[in-house]
Amino acid sequence: MSRRAAAAIMLPCFLTITTEEQQEHPVAVRQGKNALPAPPLVPAGQQGDAVLIRRRIFFEEVPRLENNARTRRESACAKDKEERAMNEVSVWITQYQQPLLLICYGLLVVTLLLKCGERKGRLPHLIFFLILFVMAAVIFLAKDDPAIWIPAAIALLTVAAPTALSWKPADKPDGMRQYEEELKTLRQQILALQASGAMADDKQRQLLETQLQAVQEHLADIRESWKEEQLRRKAADEALDQMKCQMPEARIAEAKLRLAKNDTKAAKETFAEVRKQAGKTAALAAHHEGKLAEGEVKYAEAMELYRTAALLEKDNPDYLLAAGKMARKLAEYKQAQEWLERLLELREAEGKNDAALGDALHELALLHKDLGQYAAAEPLYLRAVAVKEQALGKEHPEVAEVLNDLAVLYRREGKYVEAEPLYLRALALKEQYFGKEHPSVAQTLNDLGLLYKNQGRLAETESLYLRSLEIREKDIGKKHLDVAESANNLAALYRKQERYVEAEPLYLRSLAIREAILGKEHPLVALSLNNLAFLFAQEDRYVEAEPLYLRSLAIREHALGKDHSYVASSLNNLASLYRAQGRYEEAKPLLHRALQILENKLGKDHANVATTLRIMAKLYRDQGQYAEAEPLFQRALSIMQAKLPAGHSRIAACQKDYDEMKEKPLRGAFGQCHRALREKISAGARCGGCPAHAEASQSRI
Repeated sequence: MSRRAAAAIMLPCFLTITTEEQQEHPVAVRQGKNALPAPPLVPAGQQGDAVLIRRRIFFEEVPRLENNARTRRESACAKDKEERAMNEVSVWITQYQQPLLLICYGLLVVTLLLKCGERKGRLPHLIFFLILFVMAAVIFLAKDDPAIWIPAAIALLTVAAPTALSWKPADKPDGMRQYEEELKTLRQQILALQASGAMADDKQRQLLETQLQAVQEHLADIRESWKEEQLRRKAADEALDQMKCQMPEARIAEAKLRLAKNDTKAAKETFAEVRKQAGKTAALAAHHEGKLAEGEVKYAEAMELYRTAALLEKDNPDYLLAAGKMARKLAEYKQAQEWLERLLELREAEGKNDAALGDALHELALLHKDLGQYAAAEPLYLRAVAVKEQALGKEHPEVAEVLNDLAVLYRREGKYVEAEPLYLRALALKEQYFGKEHPSVAQTLNDLGLLYKNQGRLAETESLYLRSLEIREKDIGKKHLDVAESANNLAALYRKQERYVEAEPLYLRSLAIREAILGKEHPLVALSLNNLAFLFAQEDRYVEAEPLYLRSLAIREHALGKDHSYVASSLNNLASLYRAQGRYEEAKPLLHRALQILENKLGKDHANVATTLRIMAKLYRDQGQYAEAEPLFQRALSIMQAKLPAGHSRIAACQKDYDEMKEKPLRGAFGQCHRALREKISAGARCGGCPAHAEASQSRI
């Protein structure tokens, strides 16, 4: 029998579908997408074509229908299994709902404790997301039981949601963590050097202080510092490409590769070799080698490299700016002024009122301020503000920075009316750009508080100090040096208000933070000891104040040298304590030593010299040695009137002391004669009393 005949015989059998087969393949008997086509009515002359159609139906359509049916059966089975699993979970949740709720709320309490404890890192955030997941699951699975899901939902919305909104990622890139560890290691090395007292030279001590301050600033805002370091390394990478003409390409490629892996050693070695070859890119190599050294807070090394670049290309603005800024930072003011003035000439010759000109003006203004040349600094600040406003816009953060610096200048000059609007505008710009809880905002609040304190607006000062302290505690933690500074300033305010009970714990807190971070032999620790001793002295707690003053003096002598101006300040304070106790003979040598240090270091007409003269004058006045006290008062007043703005509080205090001394002899019988003499002189008459007394009195009238 032929295959065609067999197919023709089998097809009618296949098309005879039983009731059981209809249940198995229901689509085979209905019209639709997967329905089996009805057998066609074929004329007798076309039987061959009919056989082909039946064969296609048998071998193609039937397997497809069977596959569809199998897929539906498998889907139904999977759905049944899922429903059974959900039922089992629901039963399990119902059975163990109390332990689940206890675990959920326990995790919630742990997260709150970690958050209140200022813990940083991944753990609190991982626990928070675990709580979020568990509580969401409880709410979903127990949606039919209000006693379970309502408390969970309330806890989730009232606690977990605000935590999520305030959450910030704490993870740091590997490069940032490595950079942070390098800075911490450098800080420990600087502290060890300071504690050892090995730095006998004042310049080396000042360098260590400058480096330590820079390290602390970098660590306070490590993310921003890391961004700046990345820009330095990117610039170094681009500079390496320009040195292929002097170095093998393999060497350049290796340095770039290691630089990309946060290893700057190869790049610095390459720059050093190019610099020594004295080729056309030697200045470029020195400049970028210096920038890498500056990023590592190796300021002495960076200064020499910047100096080399500025000498090789004397009219390169970038090299002059970098060298001038570093020289100012290291107190090499004469060299800094030469470079920055040349930079300003070059920028002005370009004829552009751009940000680069504003930077040159700002840096030169900062230099004059550091030198105490306020009259020269003010027009530079004003011009820098105008240029930066034009180039960057009036709401740019760089404009705010110049405004803040100009306000500081006005505050130091006693121009409080001019300073306040500048501080307020700088504060508004920083809050708008950075947000109200940025460290830069805290610094401006602190500066504005100093202004209000000088103006006697103590209530406003307190609110600013408290807000600055709160921002710093929240942003950088409660045990940071900036927090210690804010606590110290607030304590000084309370001391001035005679709120001694509130001031003391703040001074103690500032001291504890500085000792924990810097060690017990650091100059900032000496400052905290000095301030705490001053508080105790005001409370007449002389026995407690004296050892603090002595320890502060010892730290400064050890860390800064015995002829440092800060040592003179400690000598003044200790002598004032002895004067208050009537220990005049112990106070005199301290004051003479302080006066000698200040005159040698700062000059005979410095305002700090006037402070020591005033203390000496008061000492002689208390002993009744008015002839010795009077010229000291007069010299102190002369210096203050020349160096301080009119109406300054120190001038008023010194004048008051002097006036009290002139009135001191007017007590007792001698005083009566003295008053009679003054009355007669004022009436144009002569005193008929003691000639010696008349002569002494005439010298004071």
